[in-house]
Amino acid sequence: MNSLYANPLYYEIAFSYRDIPWEVKVLQQVIQTYSQIPVTRVLEFGCGNSPHMQELLKLSYSYIGIDLSPEMLQYSQRKADKLGYQVELHKQNMVSFGLEQPVDFAYTMLGSLYVKNTEELISHFSAVSKALNPGGLYFLDWCVDFGWIADSDDYWTARRNGITIDVRHSSRLINCIEQTFQENIELVVDDHGILHRIKQTSTRRAIYPQEFLLISQHHGFEFIGWWNDWDLNSPLTGSEEIITRPISVLRRK
Repeated sequence: MNSLYANPLYYEIAFSYRDIPWEVKVLQQVIQTYSQIPVTRVLEFGCGNSPHMQELLKLSYSYIGIDLSPEMLQYSQRKADKLGYQVELHKQNMVSFGLEQPVDFAYTMLGSLYVKNTEELISHFSAVSKALNPGGLYFLDWCVDFGWIADSDDYWTARRNGITIDVRHSSRLINCIEQTFQENIELVVDDHGILHRIKQTSTRRAIYPQEFLLISQHHGFEFIGWWNDWDLNSPLTGSEEIITRPISVLRRK
């Protein structure tokens, strides 16, 4: 139970600062503006607690989620059952997954494109290309790094229904040539007076803009655009300060 991904409720509270209905409106705008096909089946990579699932289901999309954590998948399934919806949830690795039926739109949220090296990054885009119908979009939130790898620390506090969680997120450079860094997430949870400390450490590969374009185009994607802080009125040109959570959109040729 010390694993972050074995505690979906605490994870959900810790990252509850997002405005999910507004984010789904942005997804809708992206689909309406750039998709070349009707969208019915939507796929989320690293779905975790599936925070956008309810809003997407309300819009009549079919939801498919991929994650490696059985606890997260069970948590999402219970949410869907409570809402009375049928969903598809698969315990698969986003690096080399496969679906029986392709999807019309795919997305990865909150920088959750977890790859350890270049081979895994290439494998991911190859698998996405096979899973996404031509003309469909791949939306990535905070997955492309517009600044050089640097050590960082961030802290915040989240609360819900008598549970208080202090969150620390940090990154430490491992190898600048291999573009790898260590990501650390620590939660100090006060659950109605009962304290828990939960830590998660992973090794990740940074993804820079030009290699993102090169690898994705090699696997049958065309670049649509990238924008600052989920603002479709703020396209990135390279001259502005990146505030937070830049989004990128690709389309399957």
